[in-house]
Amino acid sequence: MSFVISKVFWVFFSPGNLLILALLLGVFLAAAKTKFWQNIGHHICFYVALLFFVIAVFPVGDWLLAPLENRFPSTRPDRVDGIIVLGGDEKTQISEKRGQPVAFDSARRYIMFATLAREYPNAKLVFSGGSGLLASEAKLKDAEVAKQALKNLGVPVERMIFEDTSRNTRENAVKSAEMIKPTPQQNWLLVTSAWHMARSMACFRQAGWNVFAAPAGYQTTGEFSLKPQFNLEEHLQTMTRALHEYYGLVAYRLLGYTGELWPK
Repeated sequence: MSFVISKVFWVFFSPGNLLILALLLGVFLAAAKTKFWQNIGHHICFYVALLFFVIAVFPVGDWLLAPLENRFPSTRPDRVDGIIVLGGDEKTQISEKRGQPVAFDSARRYIMFATLAREYPNAKLVFSGGSGLLASEAKLKDAEVAKQALKNLGVPVERMIFEDTSRNTRENAVKSAEMIKPTPQQNWLLVTSAWHMARSMACFRQAGWNVFAAPAGYQTTGEFSLKPQFNLEEHLQTMTRALHEYYGLVAYRLLGYTGELWPK
């Protein structure tokens, strides 16, 4: 139930959708018959437009995303027993239609995973990720897309374990633990996007994994900048990604999925 609720919540509270809904509310109120509601509508429209301008000009998304990406730098223990990579945005329907594996952010994770698999040839290799969609018309599974992509990158997929039923980060950790049964003495490298690492580390720790961060796909330099650049699409996309993670950190802590609000 919490999975469905989280998806519905995000439909209405993702920054872009929320701003559009607020703007529509302002327009409707501005067309009201009474002066009182008209004034409220005008004020809402003005402030939403101002917010759009601020987001378009200043790298607000980078300001929010950088702390997430800086939280867990890449770490290498003396011994690596296993490497686990998380799925995220495998495009099963497009992959099925085009006849080739298609992924966006996950592709960066695959490259990091392939590099580490070559660096640690004796490590156990695991992929974790089912569908994060409420419904999908594709017959292909996320894990099958990942398997083909990793094979193309030279990863020995025949010796990999694929967990293909998890729908979110918490289930990645729990369902993979049920399959692998990691011990506290084992050192595992956790590969996911840098901005997603904090929530992932907290979930895997809670599930009993001894994990070390192997972040991939950085989106920011990690430094604070006031340099203006008029780019609403890019700034809104980065801001959306960051807020999704902050929402996730708070929700997972409240639900007891993690033991830390701001993992370190």
